[in-house]
Amino acid sequence: MTISLAGLDMPVLVPAGVPTRSLRVLATGLGNVAGTTLTYWEDVSIGPGSRPGADPHAATPWSVRTIARRGCRPGGDGGWTVDGSLRGVAETAVTSMLLKLVPYGLPAAETLRCTEQAGATGRAVAARLDDTGTWTRTTMDVDGHPFLLWLHQRPEGFAAVGDLGACRVVLHGLRPPLAWRFTLLRPEVAQAALGS
Repeated sequence: MTISLAGLDMPVLVPAGVPTRSLRVLATGLGNVAGTTLTYWEDVSIGPGSRPGADPHAATPWSVRTIARRGCRPGGDGGWTVDGSLRGVAETAVTSMLLKLVPYGLPAAETLRCTEQAGATGRAVAARLDDTGTWTRTTMDVDGHPFLLWLHQRPEGFAAVGDLGACRVVLHGLRPPLAWRFTLLRPEVAQAALGS
């Protein structure tokens, strides 16, 4: 199944030097402002394309999730939207990495236990974002510009987060790439290269 990027209004981060035809959209997220009909893209996750005959429930070896920054916007009900903190993005990175390792088809109670454990670990690790023993600081190259990257490695895999200004990124998988080099595709380029 191909996930459509029709109407995409945010950039999408992809690994540099990897042909876009070998990538696939894993998930997307749309948001809306409460009390209005305004909708907007929140995030796009990409990963390597699946091989024919591959188990659709197998963990993706890596993924890159681009999270749009939308700022603080008023809602129709008197509330507002707000971008999450980098610590919250770090929690998402670790929790998502662990959730991808939960085996498919477990009994409901075991799935719930694994899900709760992944969330608790994600919160605990994210709370130590300033601890260089937990999160190594390195750089990632995005179109020739260096950005700070927080990297957490554990036996199950890796999780990393970065703030590119217009968006934040979550990376996770079984093993980190050899080089942290990426390119940020404009929405129309991402639609043409990754969408259907």
